[in-house]
Amino acid sequence: MESFTFQCPTRIYYRKGGLSLIGKILREDYSCHKVLVVFGSHSLVSNFYFDTIAKSLKDNGIEYETYSGICANPDVSDARKAIEQARLYKPDFILACGGGSVIDCSKLIAHGYYYDGNPLDFFKKGVRPLHSLKLGVVLTLAASGSEMSDSCVISDRSTGFKGGFNDVSNYPTFSLLDPTLMETVGSCQTAIGLVDMFSHSFERYFSPSSLLEPCDGLALSVMADIVKASHFVLLEKKNPEEGRRAMMLLGSLSHNGITNFGKKKFFRIHQAEHRLSGKYPKLAHGQGIALLILPFLKTNKALLGEKILQLGKAVFDPKCASVDEAIDLVDAWLLSLPIAHDFEELDFDVDPKDVQDAENRLKIEE
Repeated sequence: MESFTFQCPTRIYYRKGGLSLIGKILREDYSCHKVLVVFGSHSLVSNFYFDTIAKSLKDNGIEYETYSGICANPDVSDARKAIEQARLYKPDFILACGGGSVIDCSKLIAHGYYYDGNPLDFFKKGVRPLHSLKLGVVLTLAASGSEMSDSCVISDRSTGFKGGFNDVSNYPTFSLLDPTLMETVGSCQTAIGLVDMFSHSFERYFSPSSLLEPCDGLALSVMADIVKASHFVLLEKKNPEEGRRAMMLLGSLSHNGITNFGKKKFFRIHQAEHRLSGKYPKLAHGQGIALLILPFLKTNKALLGEKILQLGKAVFDPKCASVDEAIDLVDAWLLSLPIAHDFEELDFDVDPKDVQDAENRLKIEE
């Protein structure tokens, strides 16, 4: 029996069409006067979301500066630059507007604001943030679950490093979930997001469990709903609006710790993927995960057979009769998504030796 501590302090505002409320939330609920708005490249501006955010901030008497250009697999150099800007500006809040990359980089900015050392110390030397700027999130892409998680992942492209650290300080103060912001997300990016959120409960489910483990049932339920959401928003497209709503909720549920409530988690696939995307920054995290799920199941089939069978039954088909059939059902779902299904399908080269190294790291020792 493991001793454990659980805390999830993030406040969630679910507001359909609620982007224009961000200034009111900051002013009325948090007495905010100055924010540093952090976002990616062009999409927040081209979709006119930034205009709405800026107007809402101004209408509520909140000053702001911006830091933009955060890319996928965010680099620590952006965090360092934004930390310098924040120290000069002295905001009350960091406001991260985007998906997991923007949110994770913003977490590091919030921590680094009060830390005189190298921001990578949080990842490499076991240093914990003792004080951080408050962090608000406007979620534009459901995938990483970082809007309600205790994790933070960053890259250092100068060395090929990519890693994460988990700490209660990584939970944002609040996150605004507005599913209408996902209407402009393309099908490939949506599919990558679905795989990413699926993997968070998948990895927790396959972490060692007690004989009677209530959270394993939660993990299976979340995964089943993610697969169902993929049909609503991507495959049959029978109700994309409902699918986007479900994705926003499921992304948070899958990574806020509830699906490993009461047990430790071991993220073999994530650790292997981080090595790959640390060396190949063009590799989107969810895409890398998608290419490692099947090798993980096949490598650990003998050890995890009963759990794999239960996954097949609970998530895909109650009539699933064997471990191999369960693996085939997972494979069929992944193949149905508009993503690359082999490393050779990517639009850049990955050394087969690096792929083999990643796959070798998937094996769980008995």
